[in-house]
Amino acid sequence: MQQTLPYKNEKTWMEKFSRSGYFFGALLLHLIVFVMVATWIIFPAFHPPVDDFTKTYLPPPSPPPPPPSQPVSVQVPTHTVAPPTPTITSVNATPTFSVPLPDFTHTATPDAVAQKMTAPVVKTPNNLPMRLASIMATEQGWGRTASNIRESGGDPHNVIAKFPVFLASYANGDWGCNVRIEKNQIDAGSLPNLVAKINEWSHKNITAEVVPTPLDIGGKDLLDKKPPFVFFTGHKDFILTDQEIQNLRDYLQVGGAIWGDNTLAGRGSRFDVAFRREMKRVVPDADKNFEPVPMTHDMFVKQGWFPIQKLPSGMNYYAEPLEHLDIDGKLAILYTPNDYSDMMTMRILPGDTEIFAPHDPPPPPTLFTWNGFLDHAAVFYRNYNLDSCLAVQHLGMNIIGYFLVRFDEELLLAPN
Repeated sequence: MQQTLPYKNEKTWMEKFSRSGYFFGALLLHLIVFVMVATWIIFPAFHPPVDDFTKTYLPPPSPPPPPPSQPVSVQVPTHTVAPPTPTITSVNATPTFSVPLPDFTHTATPDAVAQKMTAPVVKTPNNLPMRLASIMATEQGWGRTASNIRESGGDPHNVIAKFPVFLASYANGDWGCNVRIEKNQIDAGSLPNLVAKINEWSHKNITAEVVPTPLDIGGKDLLDKKPPFVFFTGHKDFILTDQEIQNLRDYLQVGGAIWGDNTLAGRGSRFDVAFRREMKRVVPDADKNFEPVPMTHDMFVKQGWFPIQKLPSGMNYYAEPLEHLDIDGKLAILYTPNDYSDMMTMRILPGDTEIFAPHDPPPPPTLFTWNGFLDHAAVFYRNYNLDSCLAVQHLGMNIIGYFLVRFDEELLLAPN
């Protein structure tokens, strides 16, 4: 069989490419382009003018030194010449510049300077000892006697009292937002429900009665009746009249108290802003401001009807701290910002185990449960249930009980 041998004379690809006319044509074309581009001047070299460079950057040449001068005879006068006055003779000399120096004249004492810098708050004096006589007269109007104050020991469980409860009627406010008013008379709602439970829980040792006619705080009845507290609520912004401000101020001085409840729950709502502003008009002292009520306060522990370890949540689960504003170290204004008053519209039947519902027999005329809260409890009025509303009414019992006994210790020590 004949074997095919490789063709020894077969030209390699390099030889073929080098002998090709296209190769030499392309090479020549690249050389021409290279020569043309290489001769282009893209950025001309910078050659600064010698004259400008010398004038601008080089210092001028120094002039030649002058020729040596010939000695000159100088006739020295025989009189004494005073030495020239120096510009500054000592370190205390006044400089010659025109900016005036600050005045360091000592015109104030150190205490006055410190007072101006720190601006301390001037605290009002404690006038409680001078108020105790009028406070005692006020508490006697609540049915409290000197013997009961002495025997109760500051414990609301031992208090015997009978007093009116008023809903405050005030200018520009929707103060009747959670009570039912028929023919200008309160016949159902938050306050009647709470008062009914207080009478039940105290076995009528504490007998409260809601006055059907709302109390006009701008009239004379506030200072004539002097109840343990007035209930202040609403949704709207409001501005109290000057007479209302003065009446409330006088009422607090004789032992009264204000319980404000925000029916538009939460800080920054219209009622919240208005109530804080207007109460600071009632108590304008710079050292008296709203402060949180701690859970260790006597209202929850020592002087509370029910032991409360956790603040109950209000409508829509608001649970911001309660706040108080004191006068002479004693609570004068209590603010509950969580809409507890709407929670108190639930009528809890005796025994605390069930509520009145719309399909039940009609309740007594002073008690009711608002059907709208029950019908929309899962959407608009959340937390409106038996346990939550009962916890709020427990808190309401503690608040009113504390209003009754908060001056007991001082009254026991007061001279007869």
